[in-house]
Amino acid sequence: MAYQSHDYRHYRRKKKKPNRTIEILAVIAAVLTVCCAYAGRINPESFLPAPFLMLAFMPMFIVSLALMLVALLWRRWFALLPLVVAVAVVFPVTRLYLPFNTSETAPAIPAERTSMLKVMTYNVLAFNYNDPALSSVPSATMRLILDADPDVVLLQEGAAGGLDWADMQSVAPFMGEIEKRYPYRHAGSDGLAIMSRYPFATHPVGEPQHMRSPLGYNRDMTSYIARYYDLQLPDGKQLRLFNFRLQSYNLSFGQTKHVRVSPEVKPSALERMRRSFTLRGDNATQLRAAIDASPDNVIVCGDMNDVPASHVYRVIRGNDLRDGWCDAGNGYARTYNRHHLCYRIDHVLYRGNLLAIAAERLTGGSSDHYPLLLTFDIDYNHHPVVDEN
Repeated sequence: MAYQSHDYRHYRRKKKKPNRTIEILAVIAAVLTVCCAYAGRINPESFLPAPFLMLAFMPMFIVSLALMLVALLWRRWFALLPLVVAVAVVFPVTRLYLPFNTSETAPAIPAERTSMLKVMTYNVLAFNYNDPALSSVPSATMRLILDADPDVVLLQEGAAGGLDWADMQSVAPFMGEIEKRYPYRHAGSDGLAIMSRYPFATHPVGEPQHMRSPLGYNRDMTSYIARYYDLQLPDGKQLRLFNFRLQSYNLSFGQTKHVRVSPEVKPSALERMRRSFTLRGDNATQLRAAIDASPDNVIVCGDMNDVPASHVYRVIRGNDLRDGWCDAGNGYARTYNRHHLCYRIDHVLYRGNLLAIAAERLTGGSSDHYPLLLTFDIDYNHHPVVDEN
């Protein structure tokens, strides 16, 4: 009997402790996922890592889902619990990235064509004016726009070197079709442009901005531009359209043989990103002030250069604007297609007697962005409460 007791004690001493690696990883992933999801509530000026955390939200969310699956298959319930809690906490943010709208929940299509307005926002990369391989051939980007046939097209980087479209070899072949379909147009030297079936008055937002120098960007210059257009719709309807491009990350500068960079620009991509986060916050504040001073019916379109739920997105959206892609789109819909960065950085926000009833992210063209095409019911009489998330 004593011999058996000795063997039992020896067995207890030799028994391995359970491996808690999956539980530790689960806790770390859960905490990081929540921090990344709500980092947009923090102003980058007070905590610089916040916008970097925001960019990491979707990768961390995917990691948490993968760990949930592993914990479930291995029946590691203590690992599963923090991950389930984290996914539940960040669910309102995931809806901004991954909306899901079914045909059953979609609003009715207006019977009258005059009650609908199709709006496209598109950063067209100056129709590849700086690319020798594409600048002399008909633009696939302009062809994509004309095939989509929106009522109003808001363009960012829509002009280059102060040239008219008729003087750009990539756009000139389409001028006859453009003039026939869009009799009202404006392309400013700032790069913002509009093509419209309806007349409009155009106004700059804020003070004139310094733009790109002949040698690229330096610390004293920004790439922020904004403009609004007061559209005159049939039956006397009024609508204000904002078109903007917020401060870029400038990731491409110094990376291609076609662009020279000022010696004042630090070559570090991290430094350029840090500077862009700070400048975009100022851009957002100025743009939001112009929105606050606008009439009720407003559509805000453009290249935000930032993701949903970011600080910049939250400042511009405020508590009164709806997200057109969340209301009528489906899925992730990245709009930037370079540098292996899969982000939706182009946005369409709106308020007033409007409702987004259809949304598409188109692919194709030759720009580094994809366009968003939204259809609005401009006689919508119900004003739903906006979810602050």
